[in-house]
Amino acid sequence: MDDTISLPTRMPWTSLATVIGVTALLVAGLLGTVSADRAALVGVATGVLLALSLWLSGWDRWQAVGTVLASVLALPVAVGLSLATGGTVVSLGAELFPVTSQAGVRPAVVTLLSQVIVVLGCLTAVFGATAATRGVVDTERVGTYGGVVVRTTAVPFAVALVLFTRGAVDFLQSNAGTPGVQQLTGEALTRVLEPIFDPVPGRTHIAIFSLLLALAAAALARGLDALPLSELVPETSDAPDVDRAVAVVERTFRWTGRLALLVAPVAGLFELGLGQASLAGLLPAGLYDFIVAVTVAPGLRGLLWWLFLSGTVVSVAVWFLRRTVQSSADRVGTVLAPYVGGGVITLAVVAVAGPAVDAIETALRATPAAAAVEQFFVPILDVYGPETVTLALAVVALFSLISVAGQLSVALATNYLRERTAGVTLAAAGLFGASAFAATLSTPTWLVLAGLVGAVVVWDAGSFGTTLGHEVGSGAATRRTELVHTGGTVAVGGVGAAATAGLSGVARGSIAVEPSVAVAGLVVCLVAVLALVAAIR
Repeated sequence: MDDTISLPTRMPWTSLATVIGVTALLVAGLLGTVSADRAALVGVATGVLLALSLWLSGWDRWQAVGTVLASVLALPVAVGLSLATGGTVVSLGAELFPVTSQAGVRPAVVTLLSQVIVVLGCLTAVFGATAATRGVVDTERVGTYGGVVVRTTAVPFAVALVLFTRGAVDFLQSNAGTPGVQQLTGEALTRVLEPIFDPVPGRTHIAIFSLLLALAAAALARGLDALPLSELVPETSDAPDVDRAVAVVERTFRWTGRLALLVAPVAGLFELGLGQASLAGLLPAGLYDFIVAVTVAPGLRGLLWWLFLSGTVVSVAVWFLRRTVQSSADRVGTVLAPYVGGGVITLAVVAVAGPAVDAIETALRATPAAAAVEQFFVPILDVYGPETVTLALAVVALFSLISVAGQLSVALATNYLRERTAGVTLAAAGLFGASAFAATLSTPTWLVLAGLVGAVVVWDAGSFGTTLGHEVGSGAATRRTELVHTGGTVAVGGVGAAATAGLSGVARGSIAVEPSVAVAGLVVCLVAVLALVAAIR
């Protein structure tokens, strides 16, 4: 029995070999036009890892193991996506932008963007071709993988948030007078945290206190509702009515929270509009002093904050335990697996935080953003430390992977990508985009034309092979039919490419046009011809 999800359609080997072979040859040629060799290779590896991660997330027989592996691979895939773009920018920034004239800035920007898009196009092509081998790009599997990445990201995000909060509190206590970005950060954090944990003495703070009271009461009511208190008391004639007592307490907490939530905006309007002098004149002296003492008391505020945290933790813990008890062992393992992967990622990031930050700083200093390193990166690093900064960067990279999974889900849900041919469509689109933007670089005309024709061949051969496998089965003898069909596509595309190359040779030198512009114009003509042929077929 197969260990993987049963696929509705398997592409015959001849069409699959055509898709993979043409994609591999064209990607190798197109990446040769990019100066950032390491970023290009990382992009290729990222495409393979992303397809592998999708396959692992749908591994039926060993679902928990596959989920753990897909979760652990989330960080390499996310970092690979970031390096494929950011690495290309960093590698080419120092080479392209040290220009003395303003006229050279625009060509440098165009060259940089073109090379980034070539790298991303090749990454997409490799991902699509690799995914087409097992047909792993479908709505259910992409949705599952997106959920795995989201739960994986939750662990490093929570740890980074805790480290950030601790660093912010330490900074507020010891670096209040530091100039620059630290001072800006300190002022912003002071404005946010002081009204909650360190209010100004000698005045009322009814609005903020009411908000804290509302949060604490709502969390306690939720926690009491989640706890199985009635099940813990034996049912006897003389046993107290636990349900009624819990209901009364819970109702009290809920009404307290609602009233506090209603009081908060009204009190805020009075405090901001009337001012403390008017409030002191309206209220009796003893009542005003009592309100000031209660709303400013740090111990009472701290108690409300911890009650809010305790109620929230109890609610989440009880919900998690109930879901765990109601699920099978494999289901529990699958649910817990992303959090295990997130923990592994967090430990790995913290372990390599120092060398990683040094490498990032060294790379940024070699680019035109070197001034920003001294102004922003180094002060932030001094305040929060390498572990927090590295975890924050890892979380940002993981969010980019979540975005990619979301875009794939939307494309599949809207039928912009069809599940049956999603892999070959992505491979063809990546090759097409990379070839089109390679035309603006110093790329041989034959390679650009071969890339455009090859994109159509990949799409046509893959779609035809998938349809053929769906109709007659992947085990049927269809090699001759596939070769004839693919040969026809290659012949039509070859004629168009030869005509374009011939026009390029005739027109060269007759008009004073930049070579890259001329090639781009001819590419547009070839694109139109191929689109017309595809529509006719």
